[in-house]
Amino acid sequence: MNQIRGRLLSDGKLLTGTLSFERGRITALALEGEIGGAELPVVAPGFVDLHIHGFGGFDPLEDLAGMAGALARAGTTCFQPTLFPTRPELLGEQCARLAPRADPSAATPGARVAGFHLEGPFVNPAAAGALPIADLAVPSPAALRAILGPATGGGRGVRTMTLAPELPGAAELVGELTRAGVRVSLGHSRATSAQARAAARSGACGATHLFNAMSGVHHREMGLAGFALTDAALYAEIIGDLVHVGPEAFELALRARGPGGLCLVSDALRGAGTGCDHFHSHGREHLLRDGAAWYPPTPSAGAPQLAGSALSQLEMVRLLTSRGVVGLPEALTMASSTPARALGLEKELGELRVGLRADLLVLTGRELALSQVWVGGERLL
Repeated sequence: MNQIRGRLLSDGKLLTGTLSFERGRITALALEGEIGGAELPVVAPGFVDLHIHGFGGFDPLEDLAGMAGALARAGTTCFQPTLFPTRPELLGEQCARLAPRADPSAATPGARVAGFHLEGPFVNPAAAGALPIADLAVPSPAALRAILGPATGGGRGVRTMTLAPELPGAAELVGELTRAGVRVSLGHSRATSAQARAAARSGACGATHLFNAMSGVHHREMGLAGFALTDAALYAEIIGDLVHVGPEAFELALRARGPGGLCLVSDALRGAGTGCDHFHSHGREHLLRDGAAWYPPTPSAGAPQLAGSALSQLEMVRLLTSRGVVGLPEALTMASSTPARALGLEKELGELRVGLRADLLVLTGRELALSQVWVGGERLL
């Protein structure tokens, strides 16, 4: 049996205690309450990233195992590899090839893969952001079937799809995806709040990178962002690099939804976690600065375009807490238990609770240095 003593994240609080685990599962928590313990390490559930395109120099299409290993060493122990849009037939082929790795119950040498997140292709070209407009598709049952495969199959490992509910044909796909067991996240969208609400009633349960590439809040039309802030139907992703979402907007989201309604996501690209200042991905050059990834300026676009993040979830936790935007218990909750609940995995991971998997992080000192990572009771760091 293994034991770790420290400040344990429990029900949104850091409580002094001892956690025991064996055979890959948590077997006991002996909590002593909020009594001192400032010198003790922080023990948190492994982080769960709903939205990440690459990390550590790895891309899911090229080396998913390498990406999983790099993420685990950075504190993310479960993730949804997020694929960029392409024509439906090719996207379906990509998912079919990767599907054997898309089972969160499978034992892996790195972070668990909780199915794939497809960011498109059924999104609004007017809100494409950094997504390639030429690779977007018109929503249709035939296009969806080309991605998910035969109706009797397992959906080729797809667990989440981002779509724009206002597009013609999208409303029908929300219901189809929900019946197929695929989470629908609303994003890259110009939806009104009424359109977002209708999609939620049909089964949509997420909002992709809150505030970014979506209709914003106006006092006469709340848009998708306003709906995500004011209705608990959607778990809202939020990027924590303080570039995609500024400190004041982040605080607004936290006041509106609380840590139980917000999922801290990295939206990281393959250059994240490498220390490089530029890299190439999907045929384009990217620059890394200020914790974010940018497309360089072009003759037609005089300013760099925001393309994604350059930080891991743990780096975002450190940034948000050091800047006083979020308290440490709230940041840890948004990175672990809330995304686990968003995926429906709360009975398996995301919390320090007896019977759950021993996916654990041990953080030391004011700088929250990552000193230990455990996945399924096996120490990886």
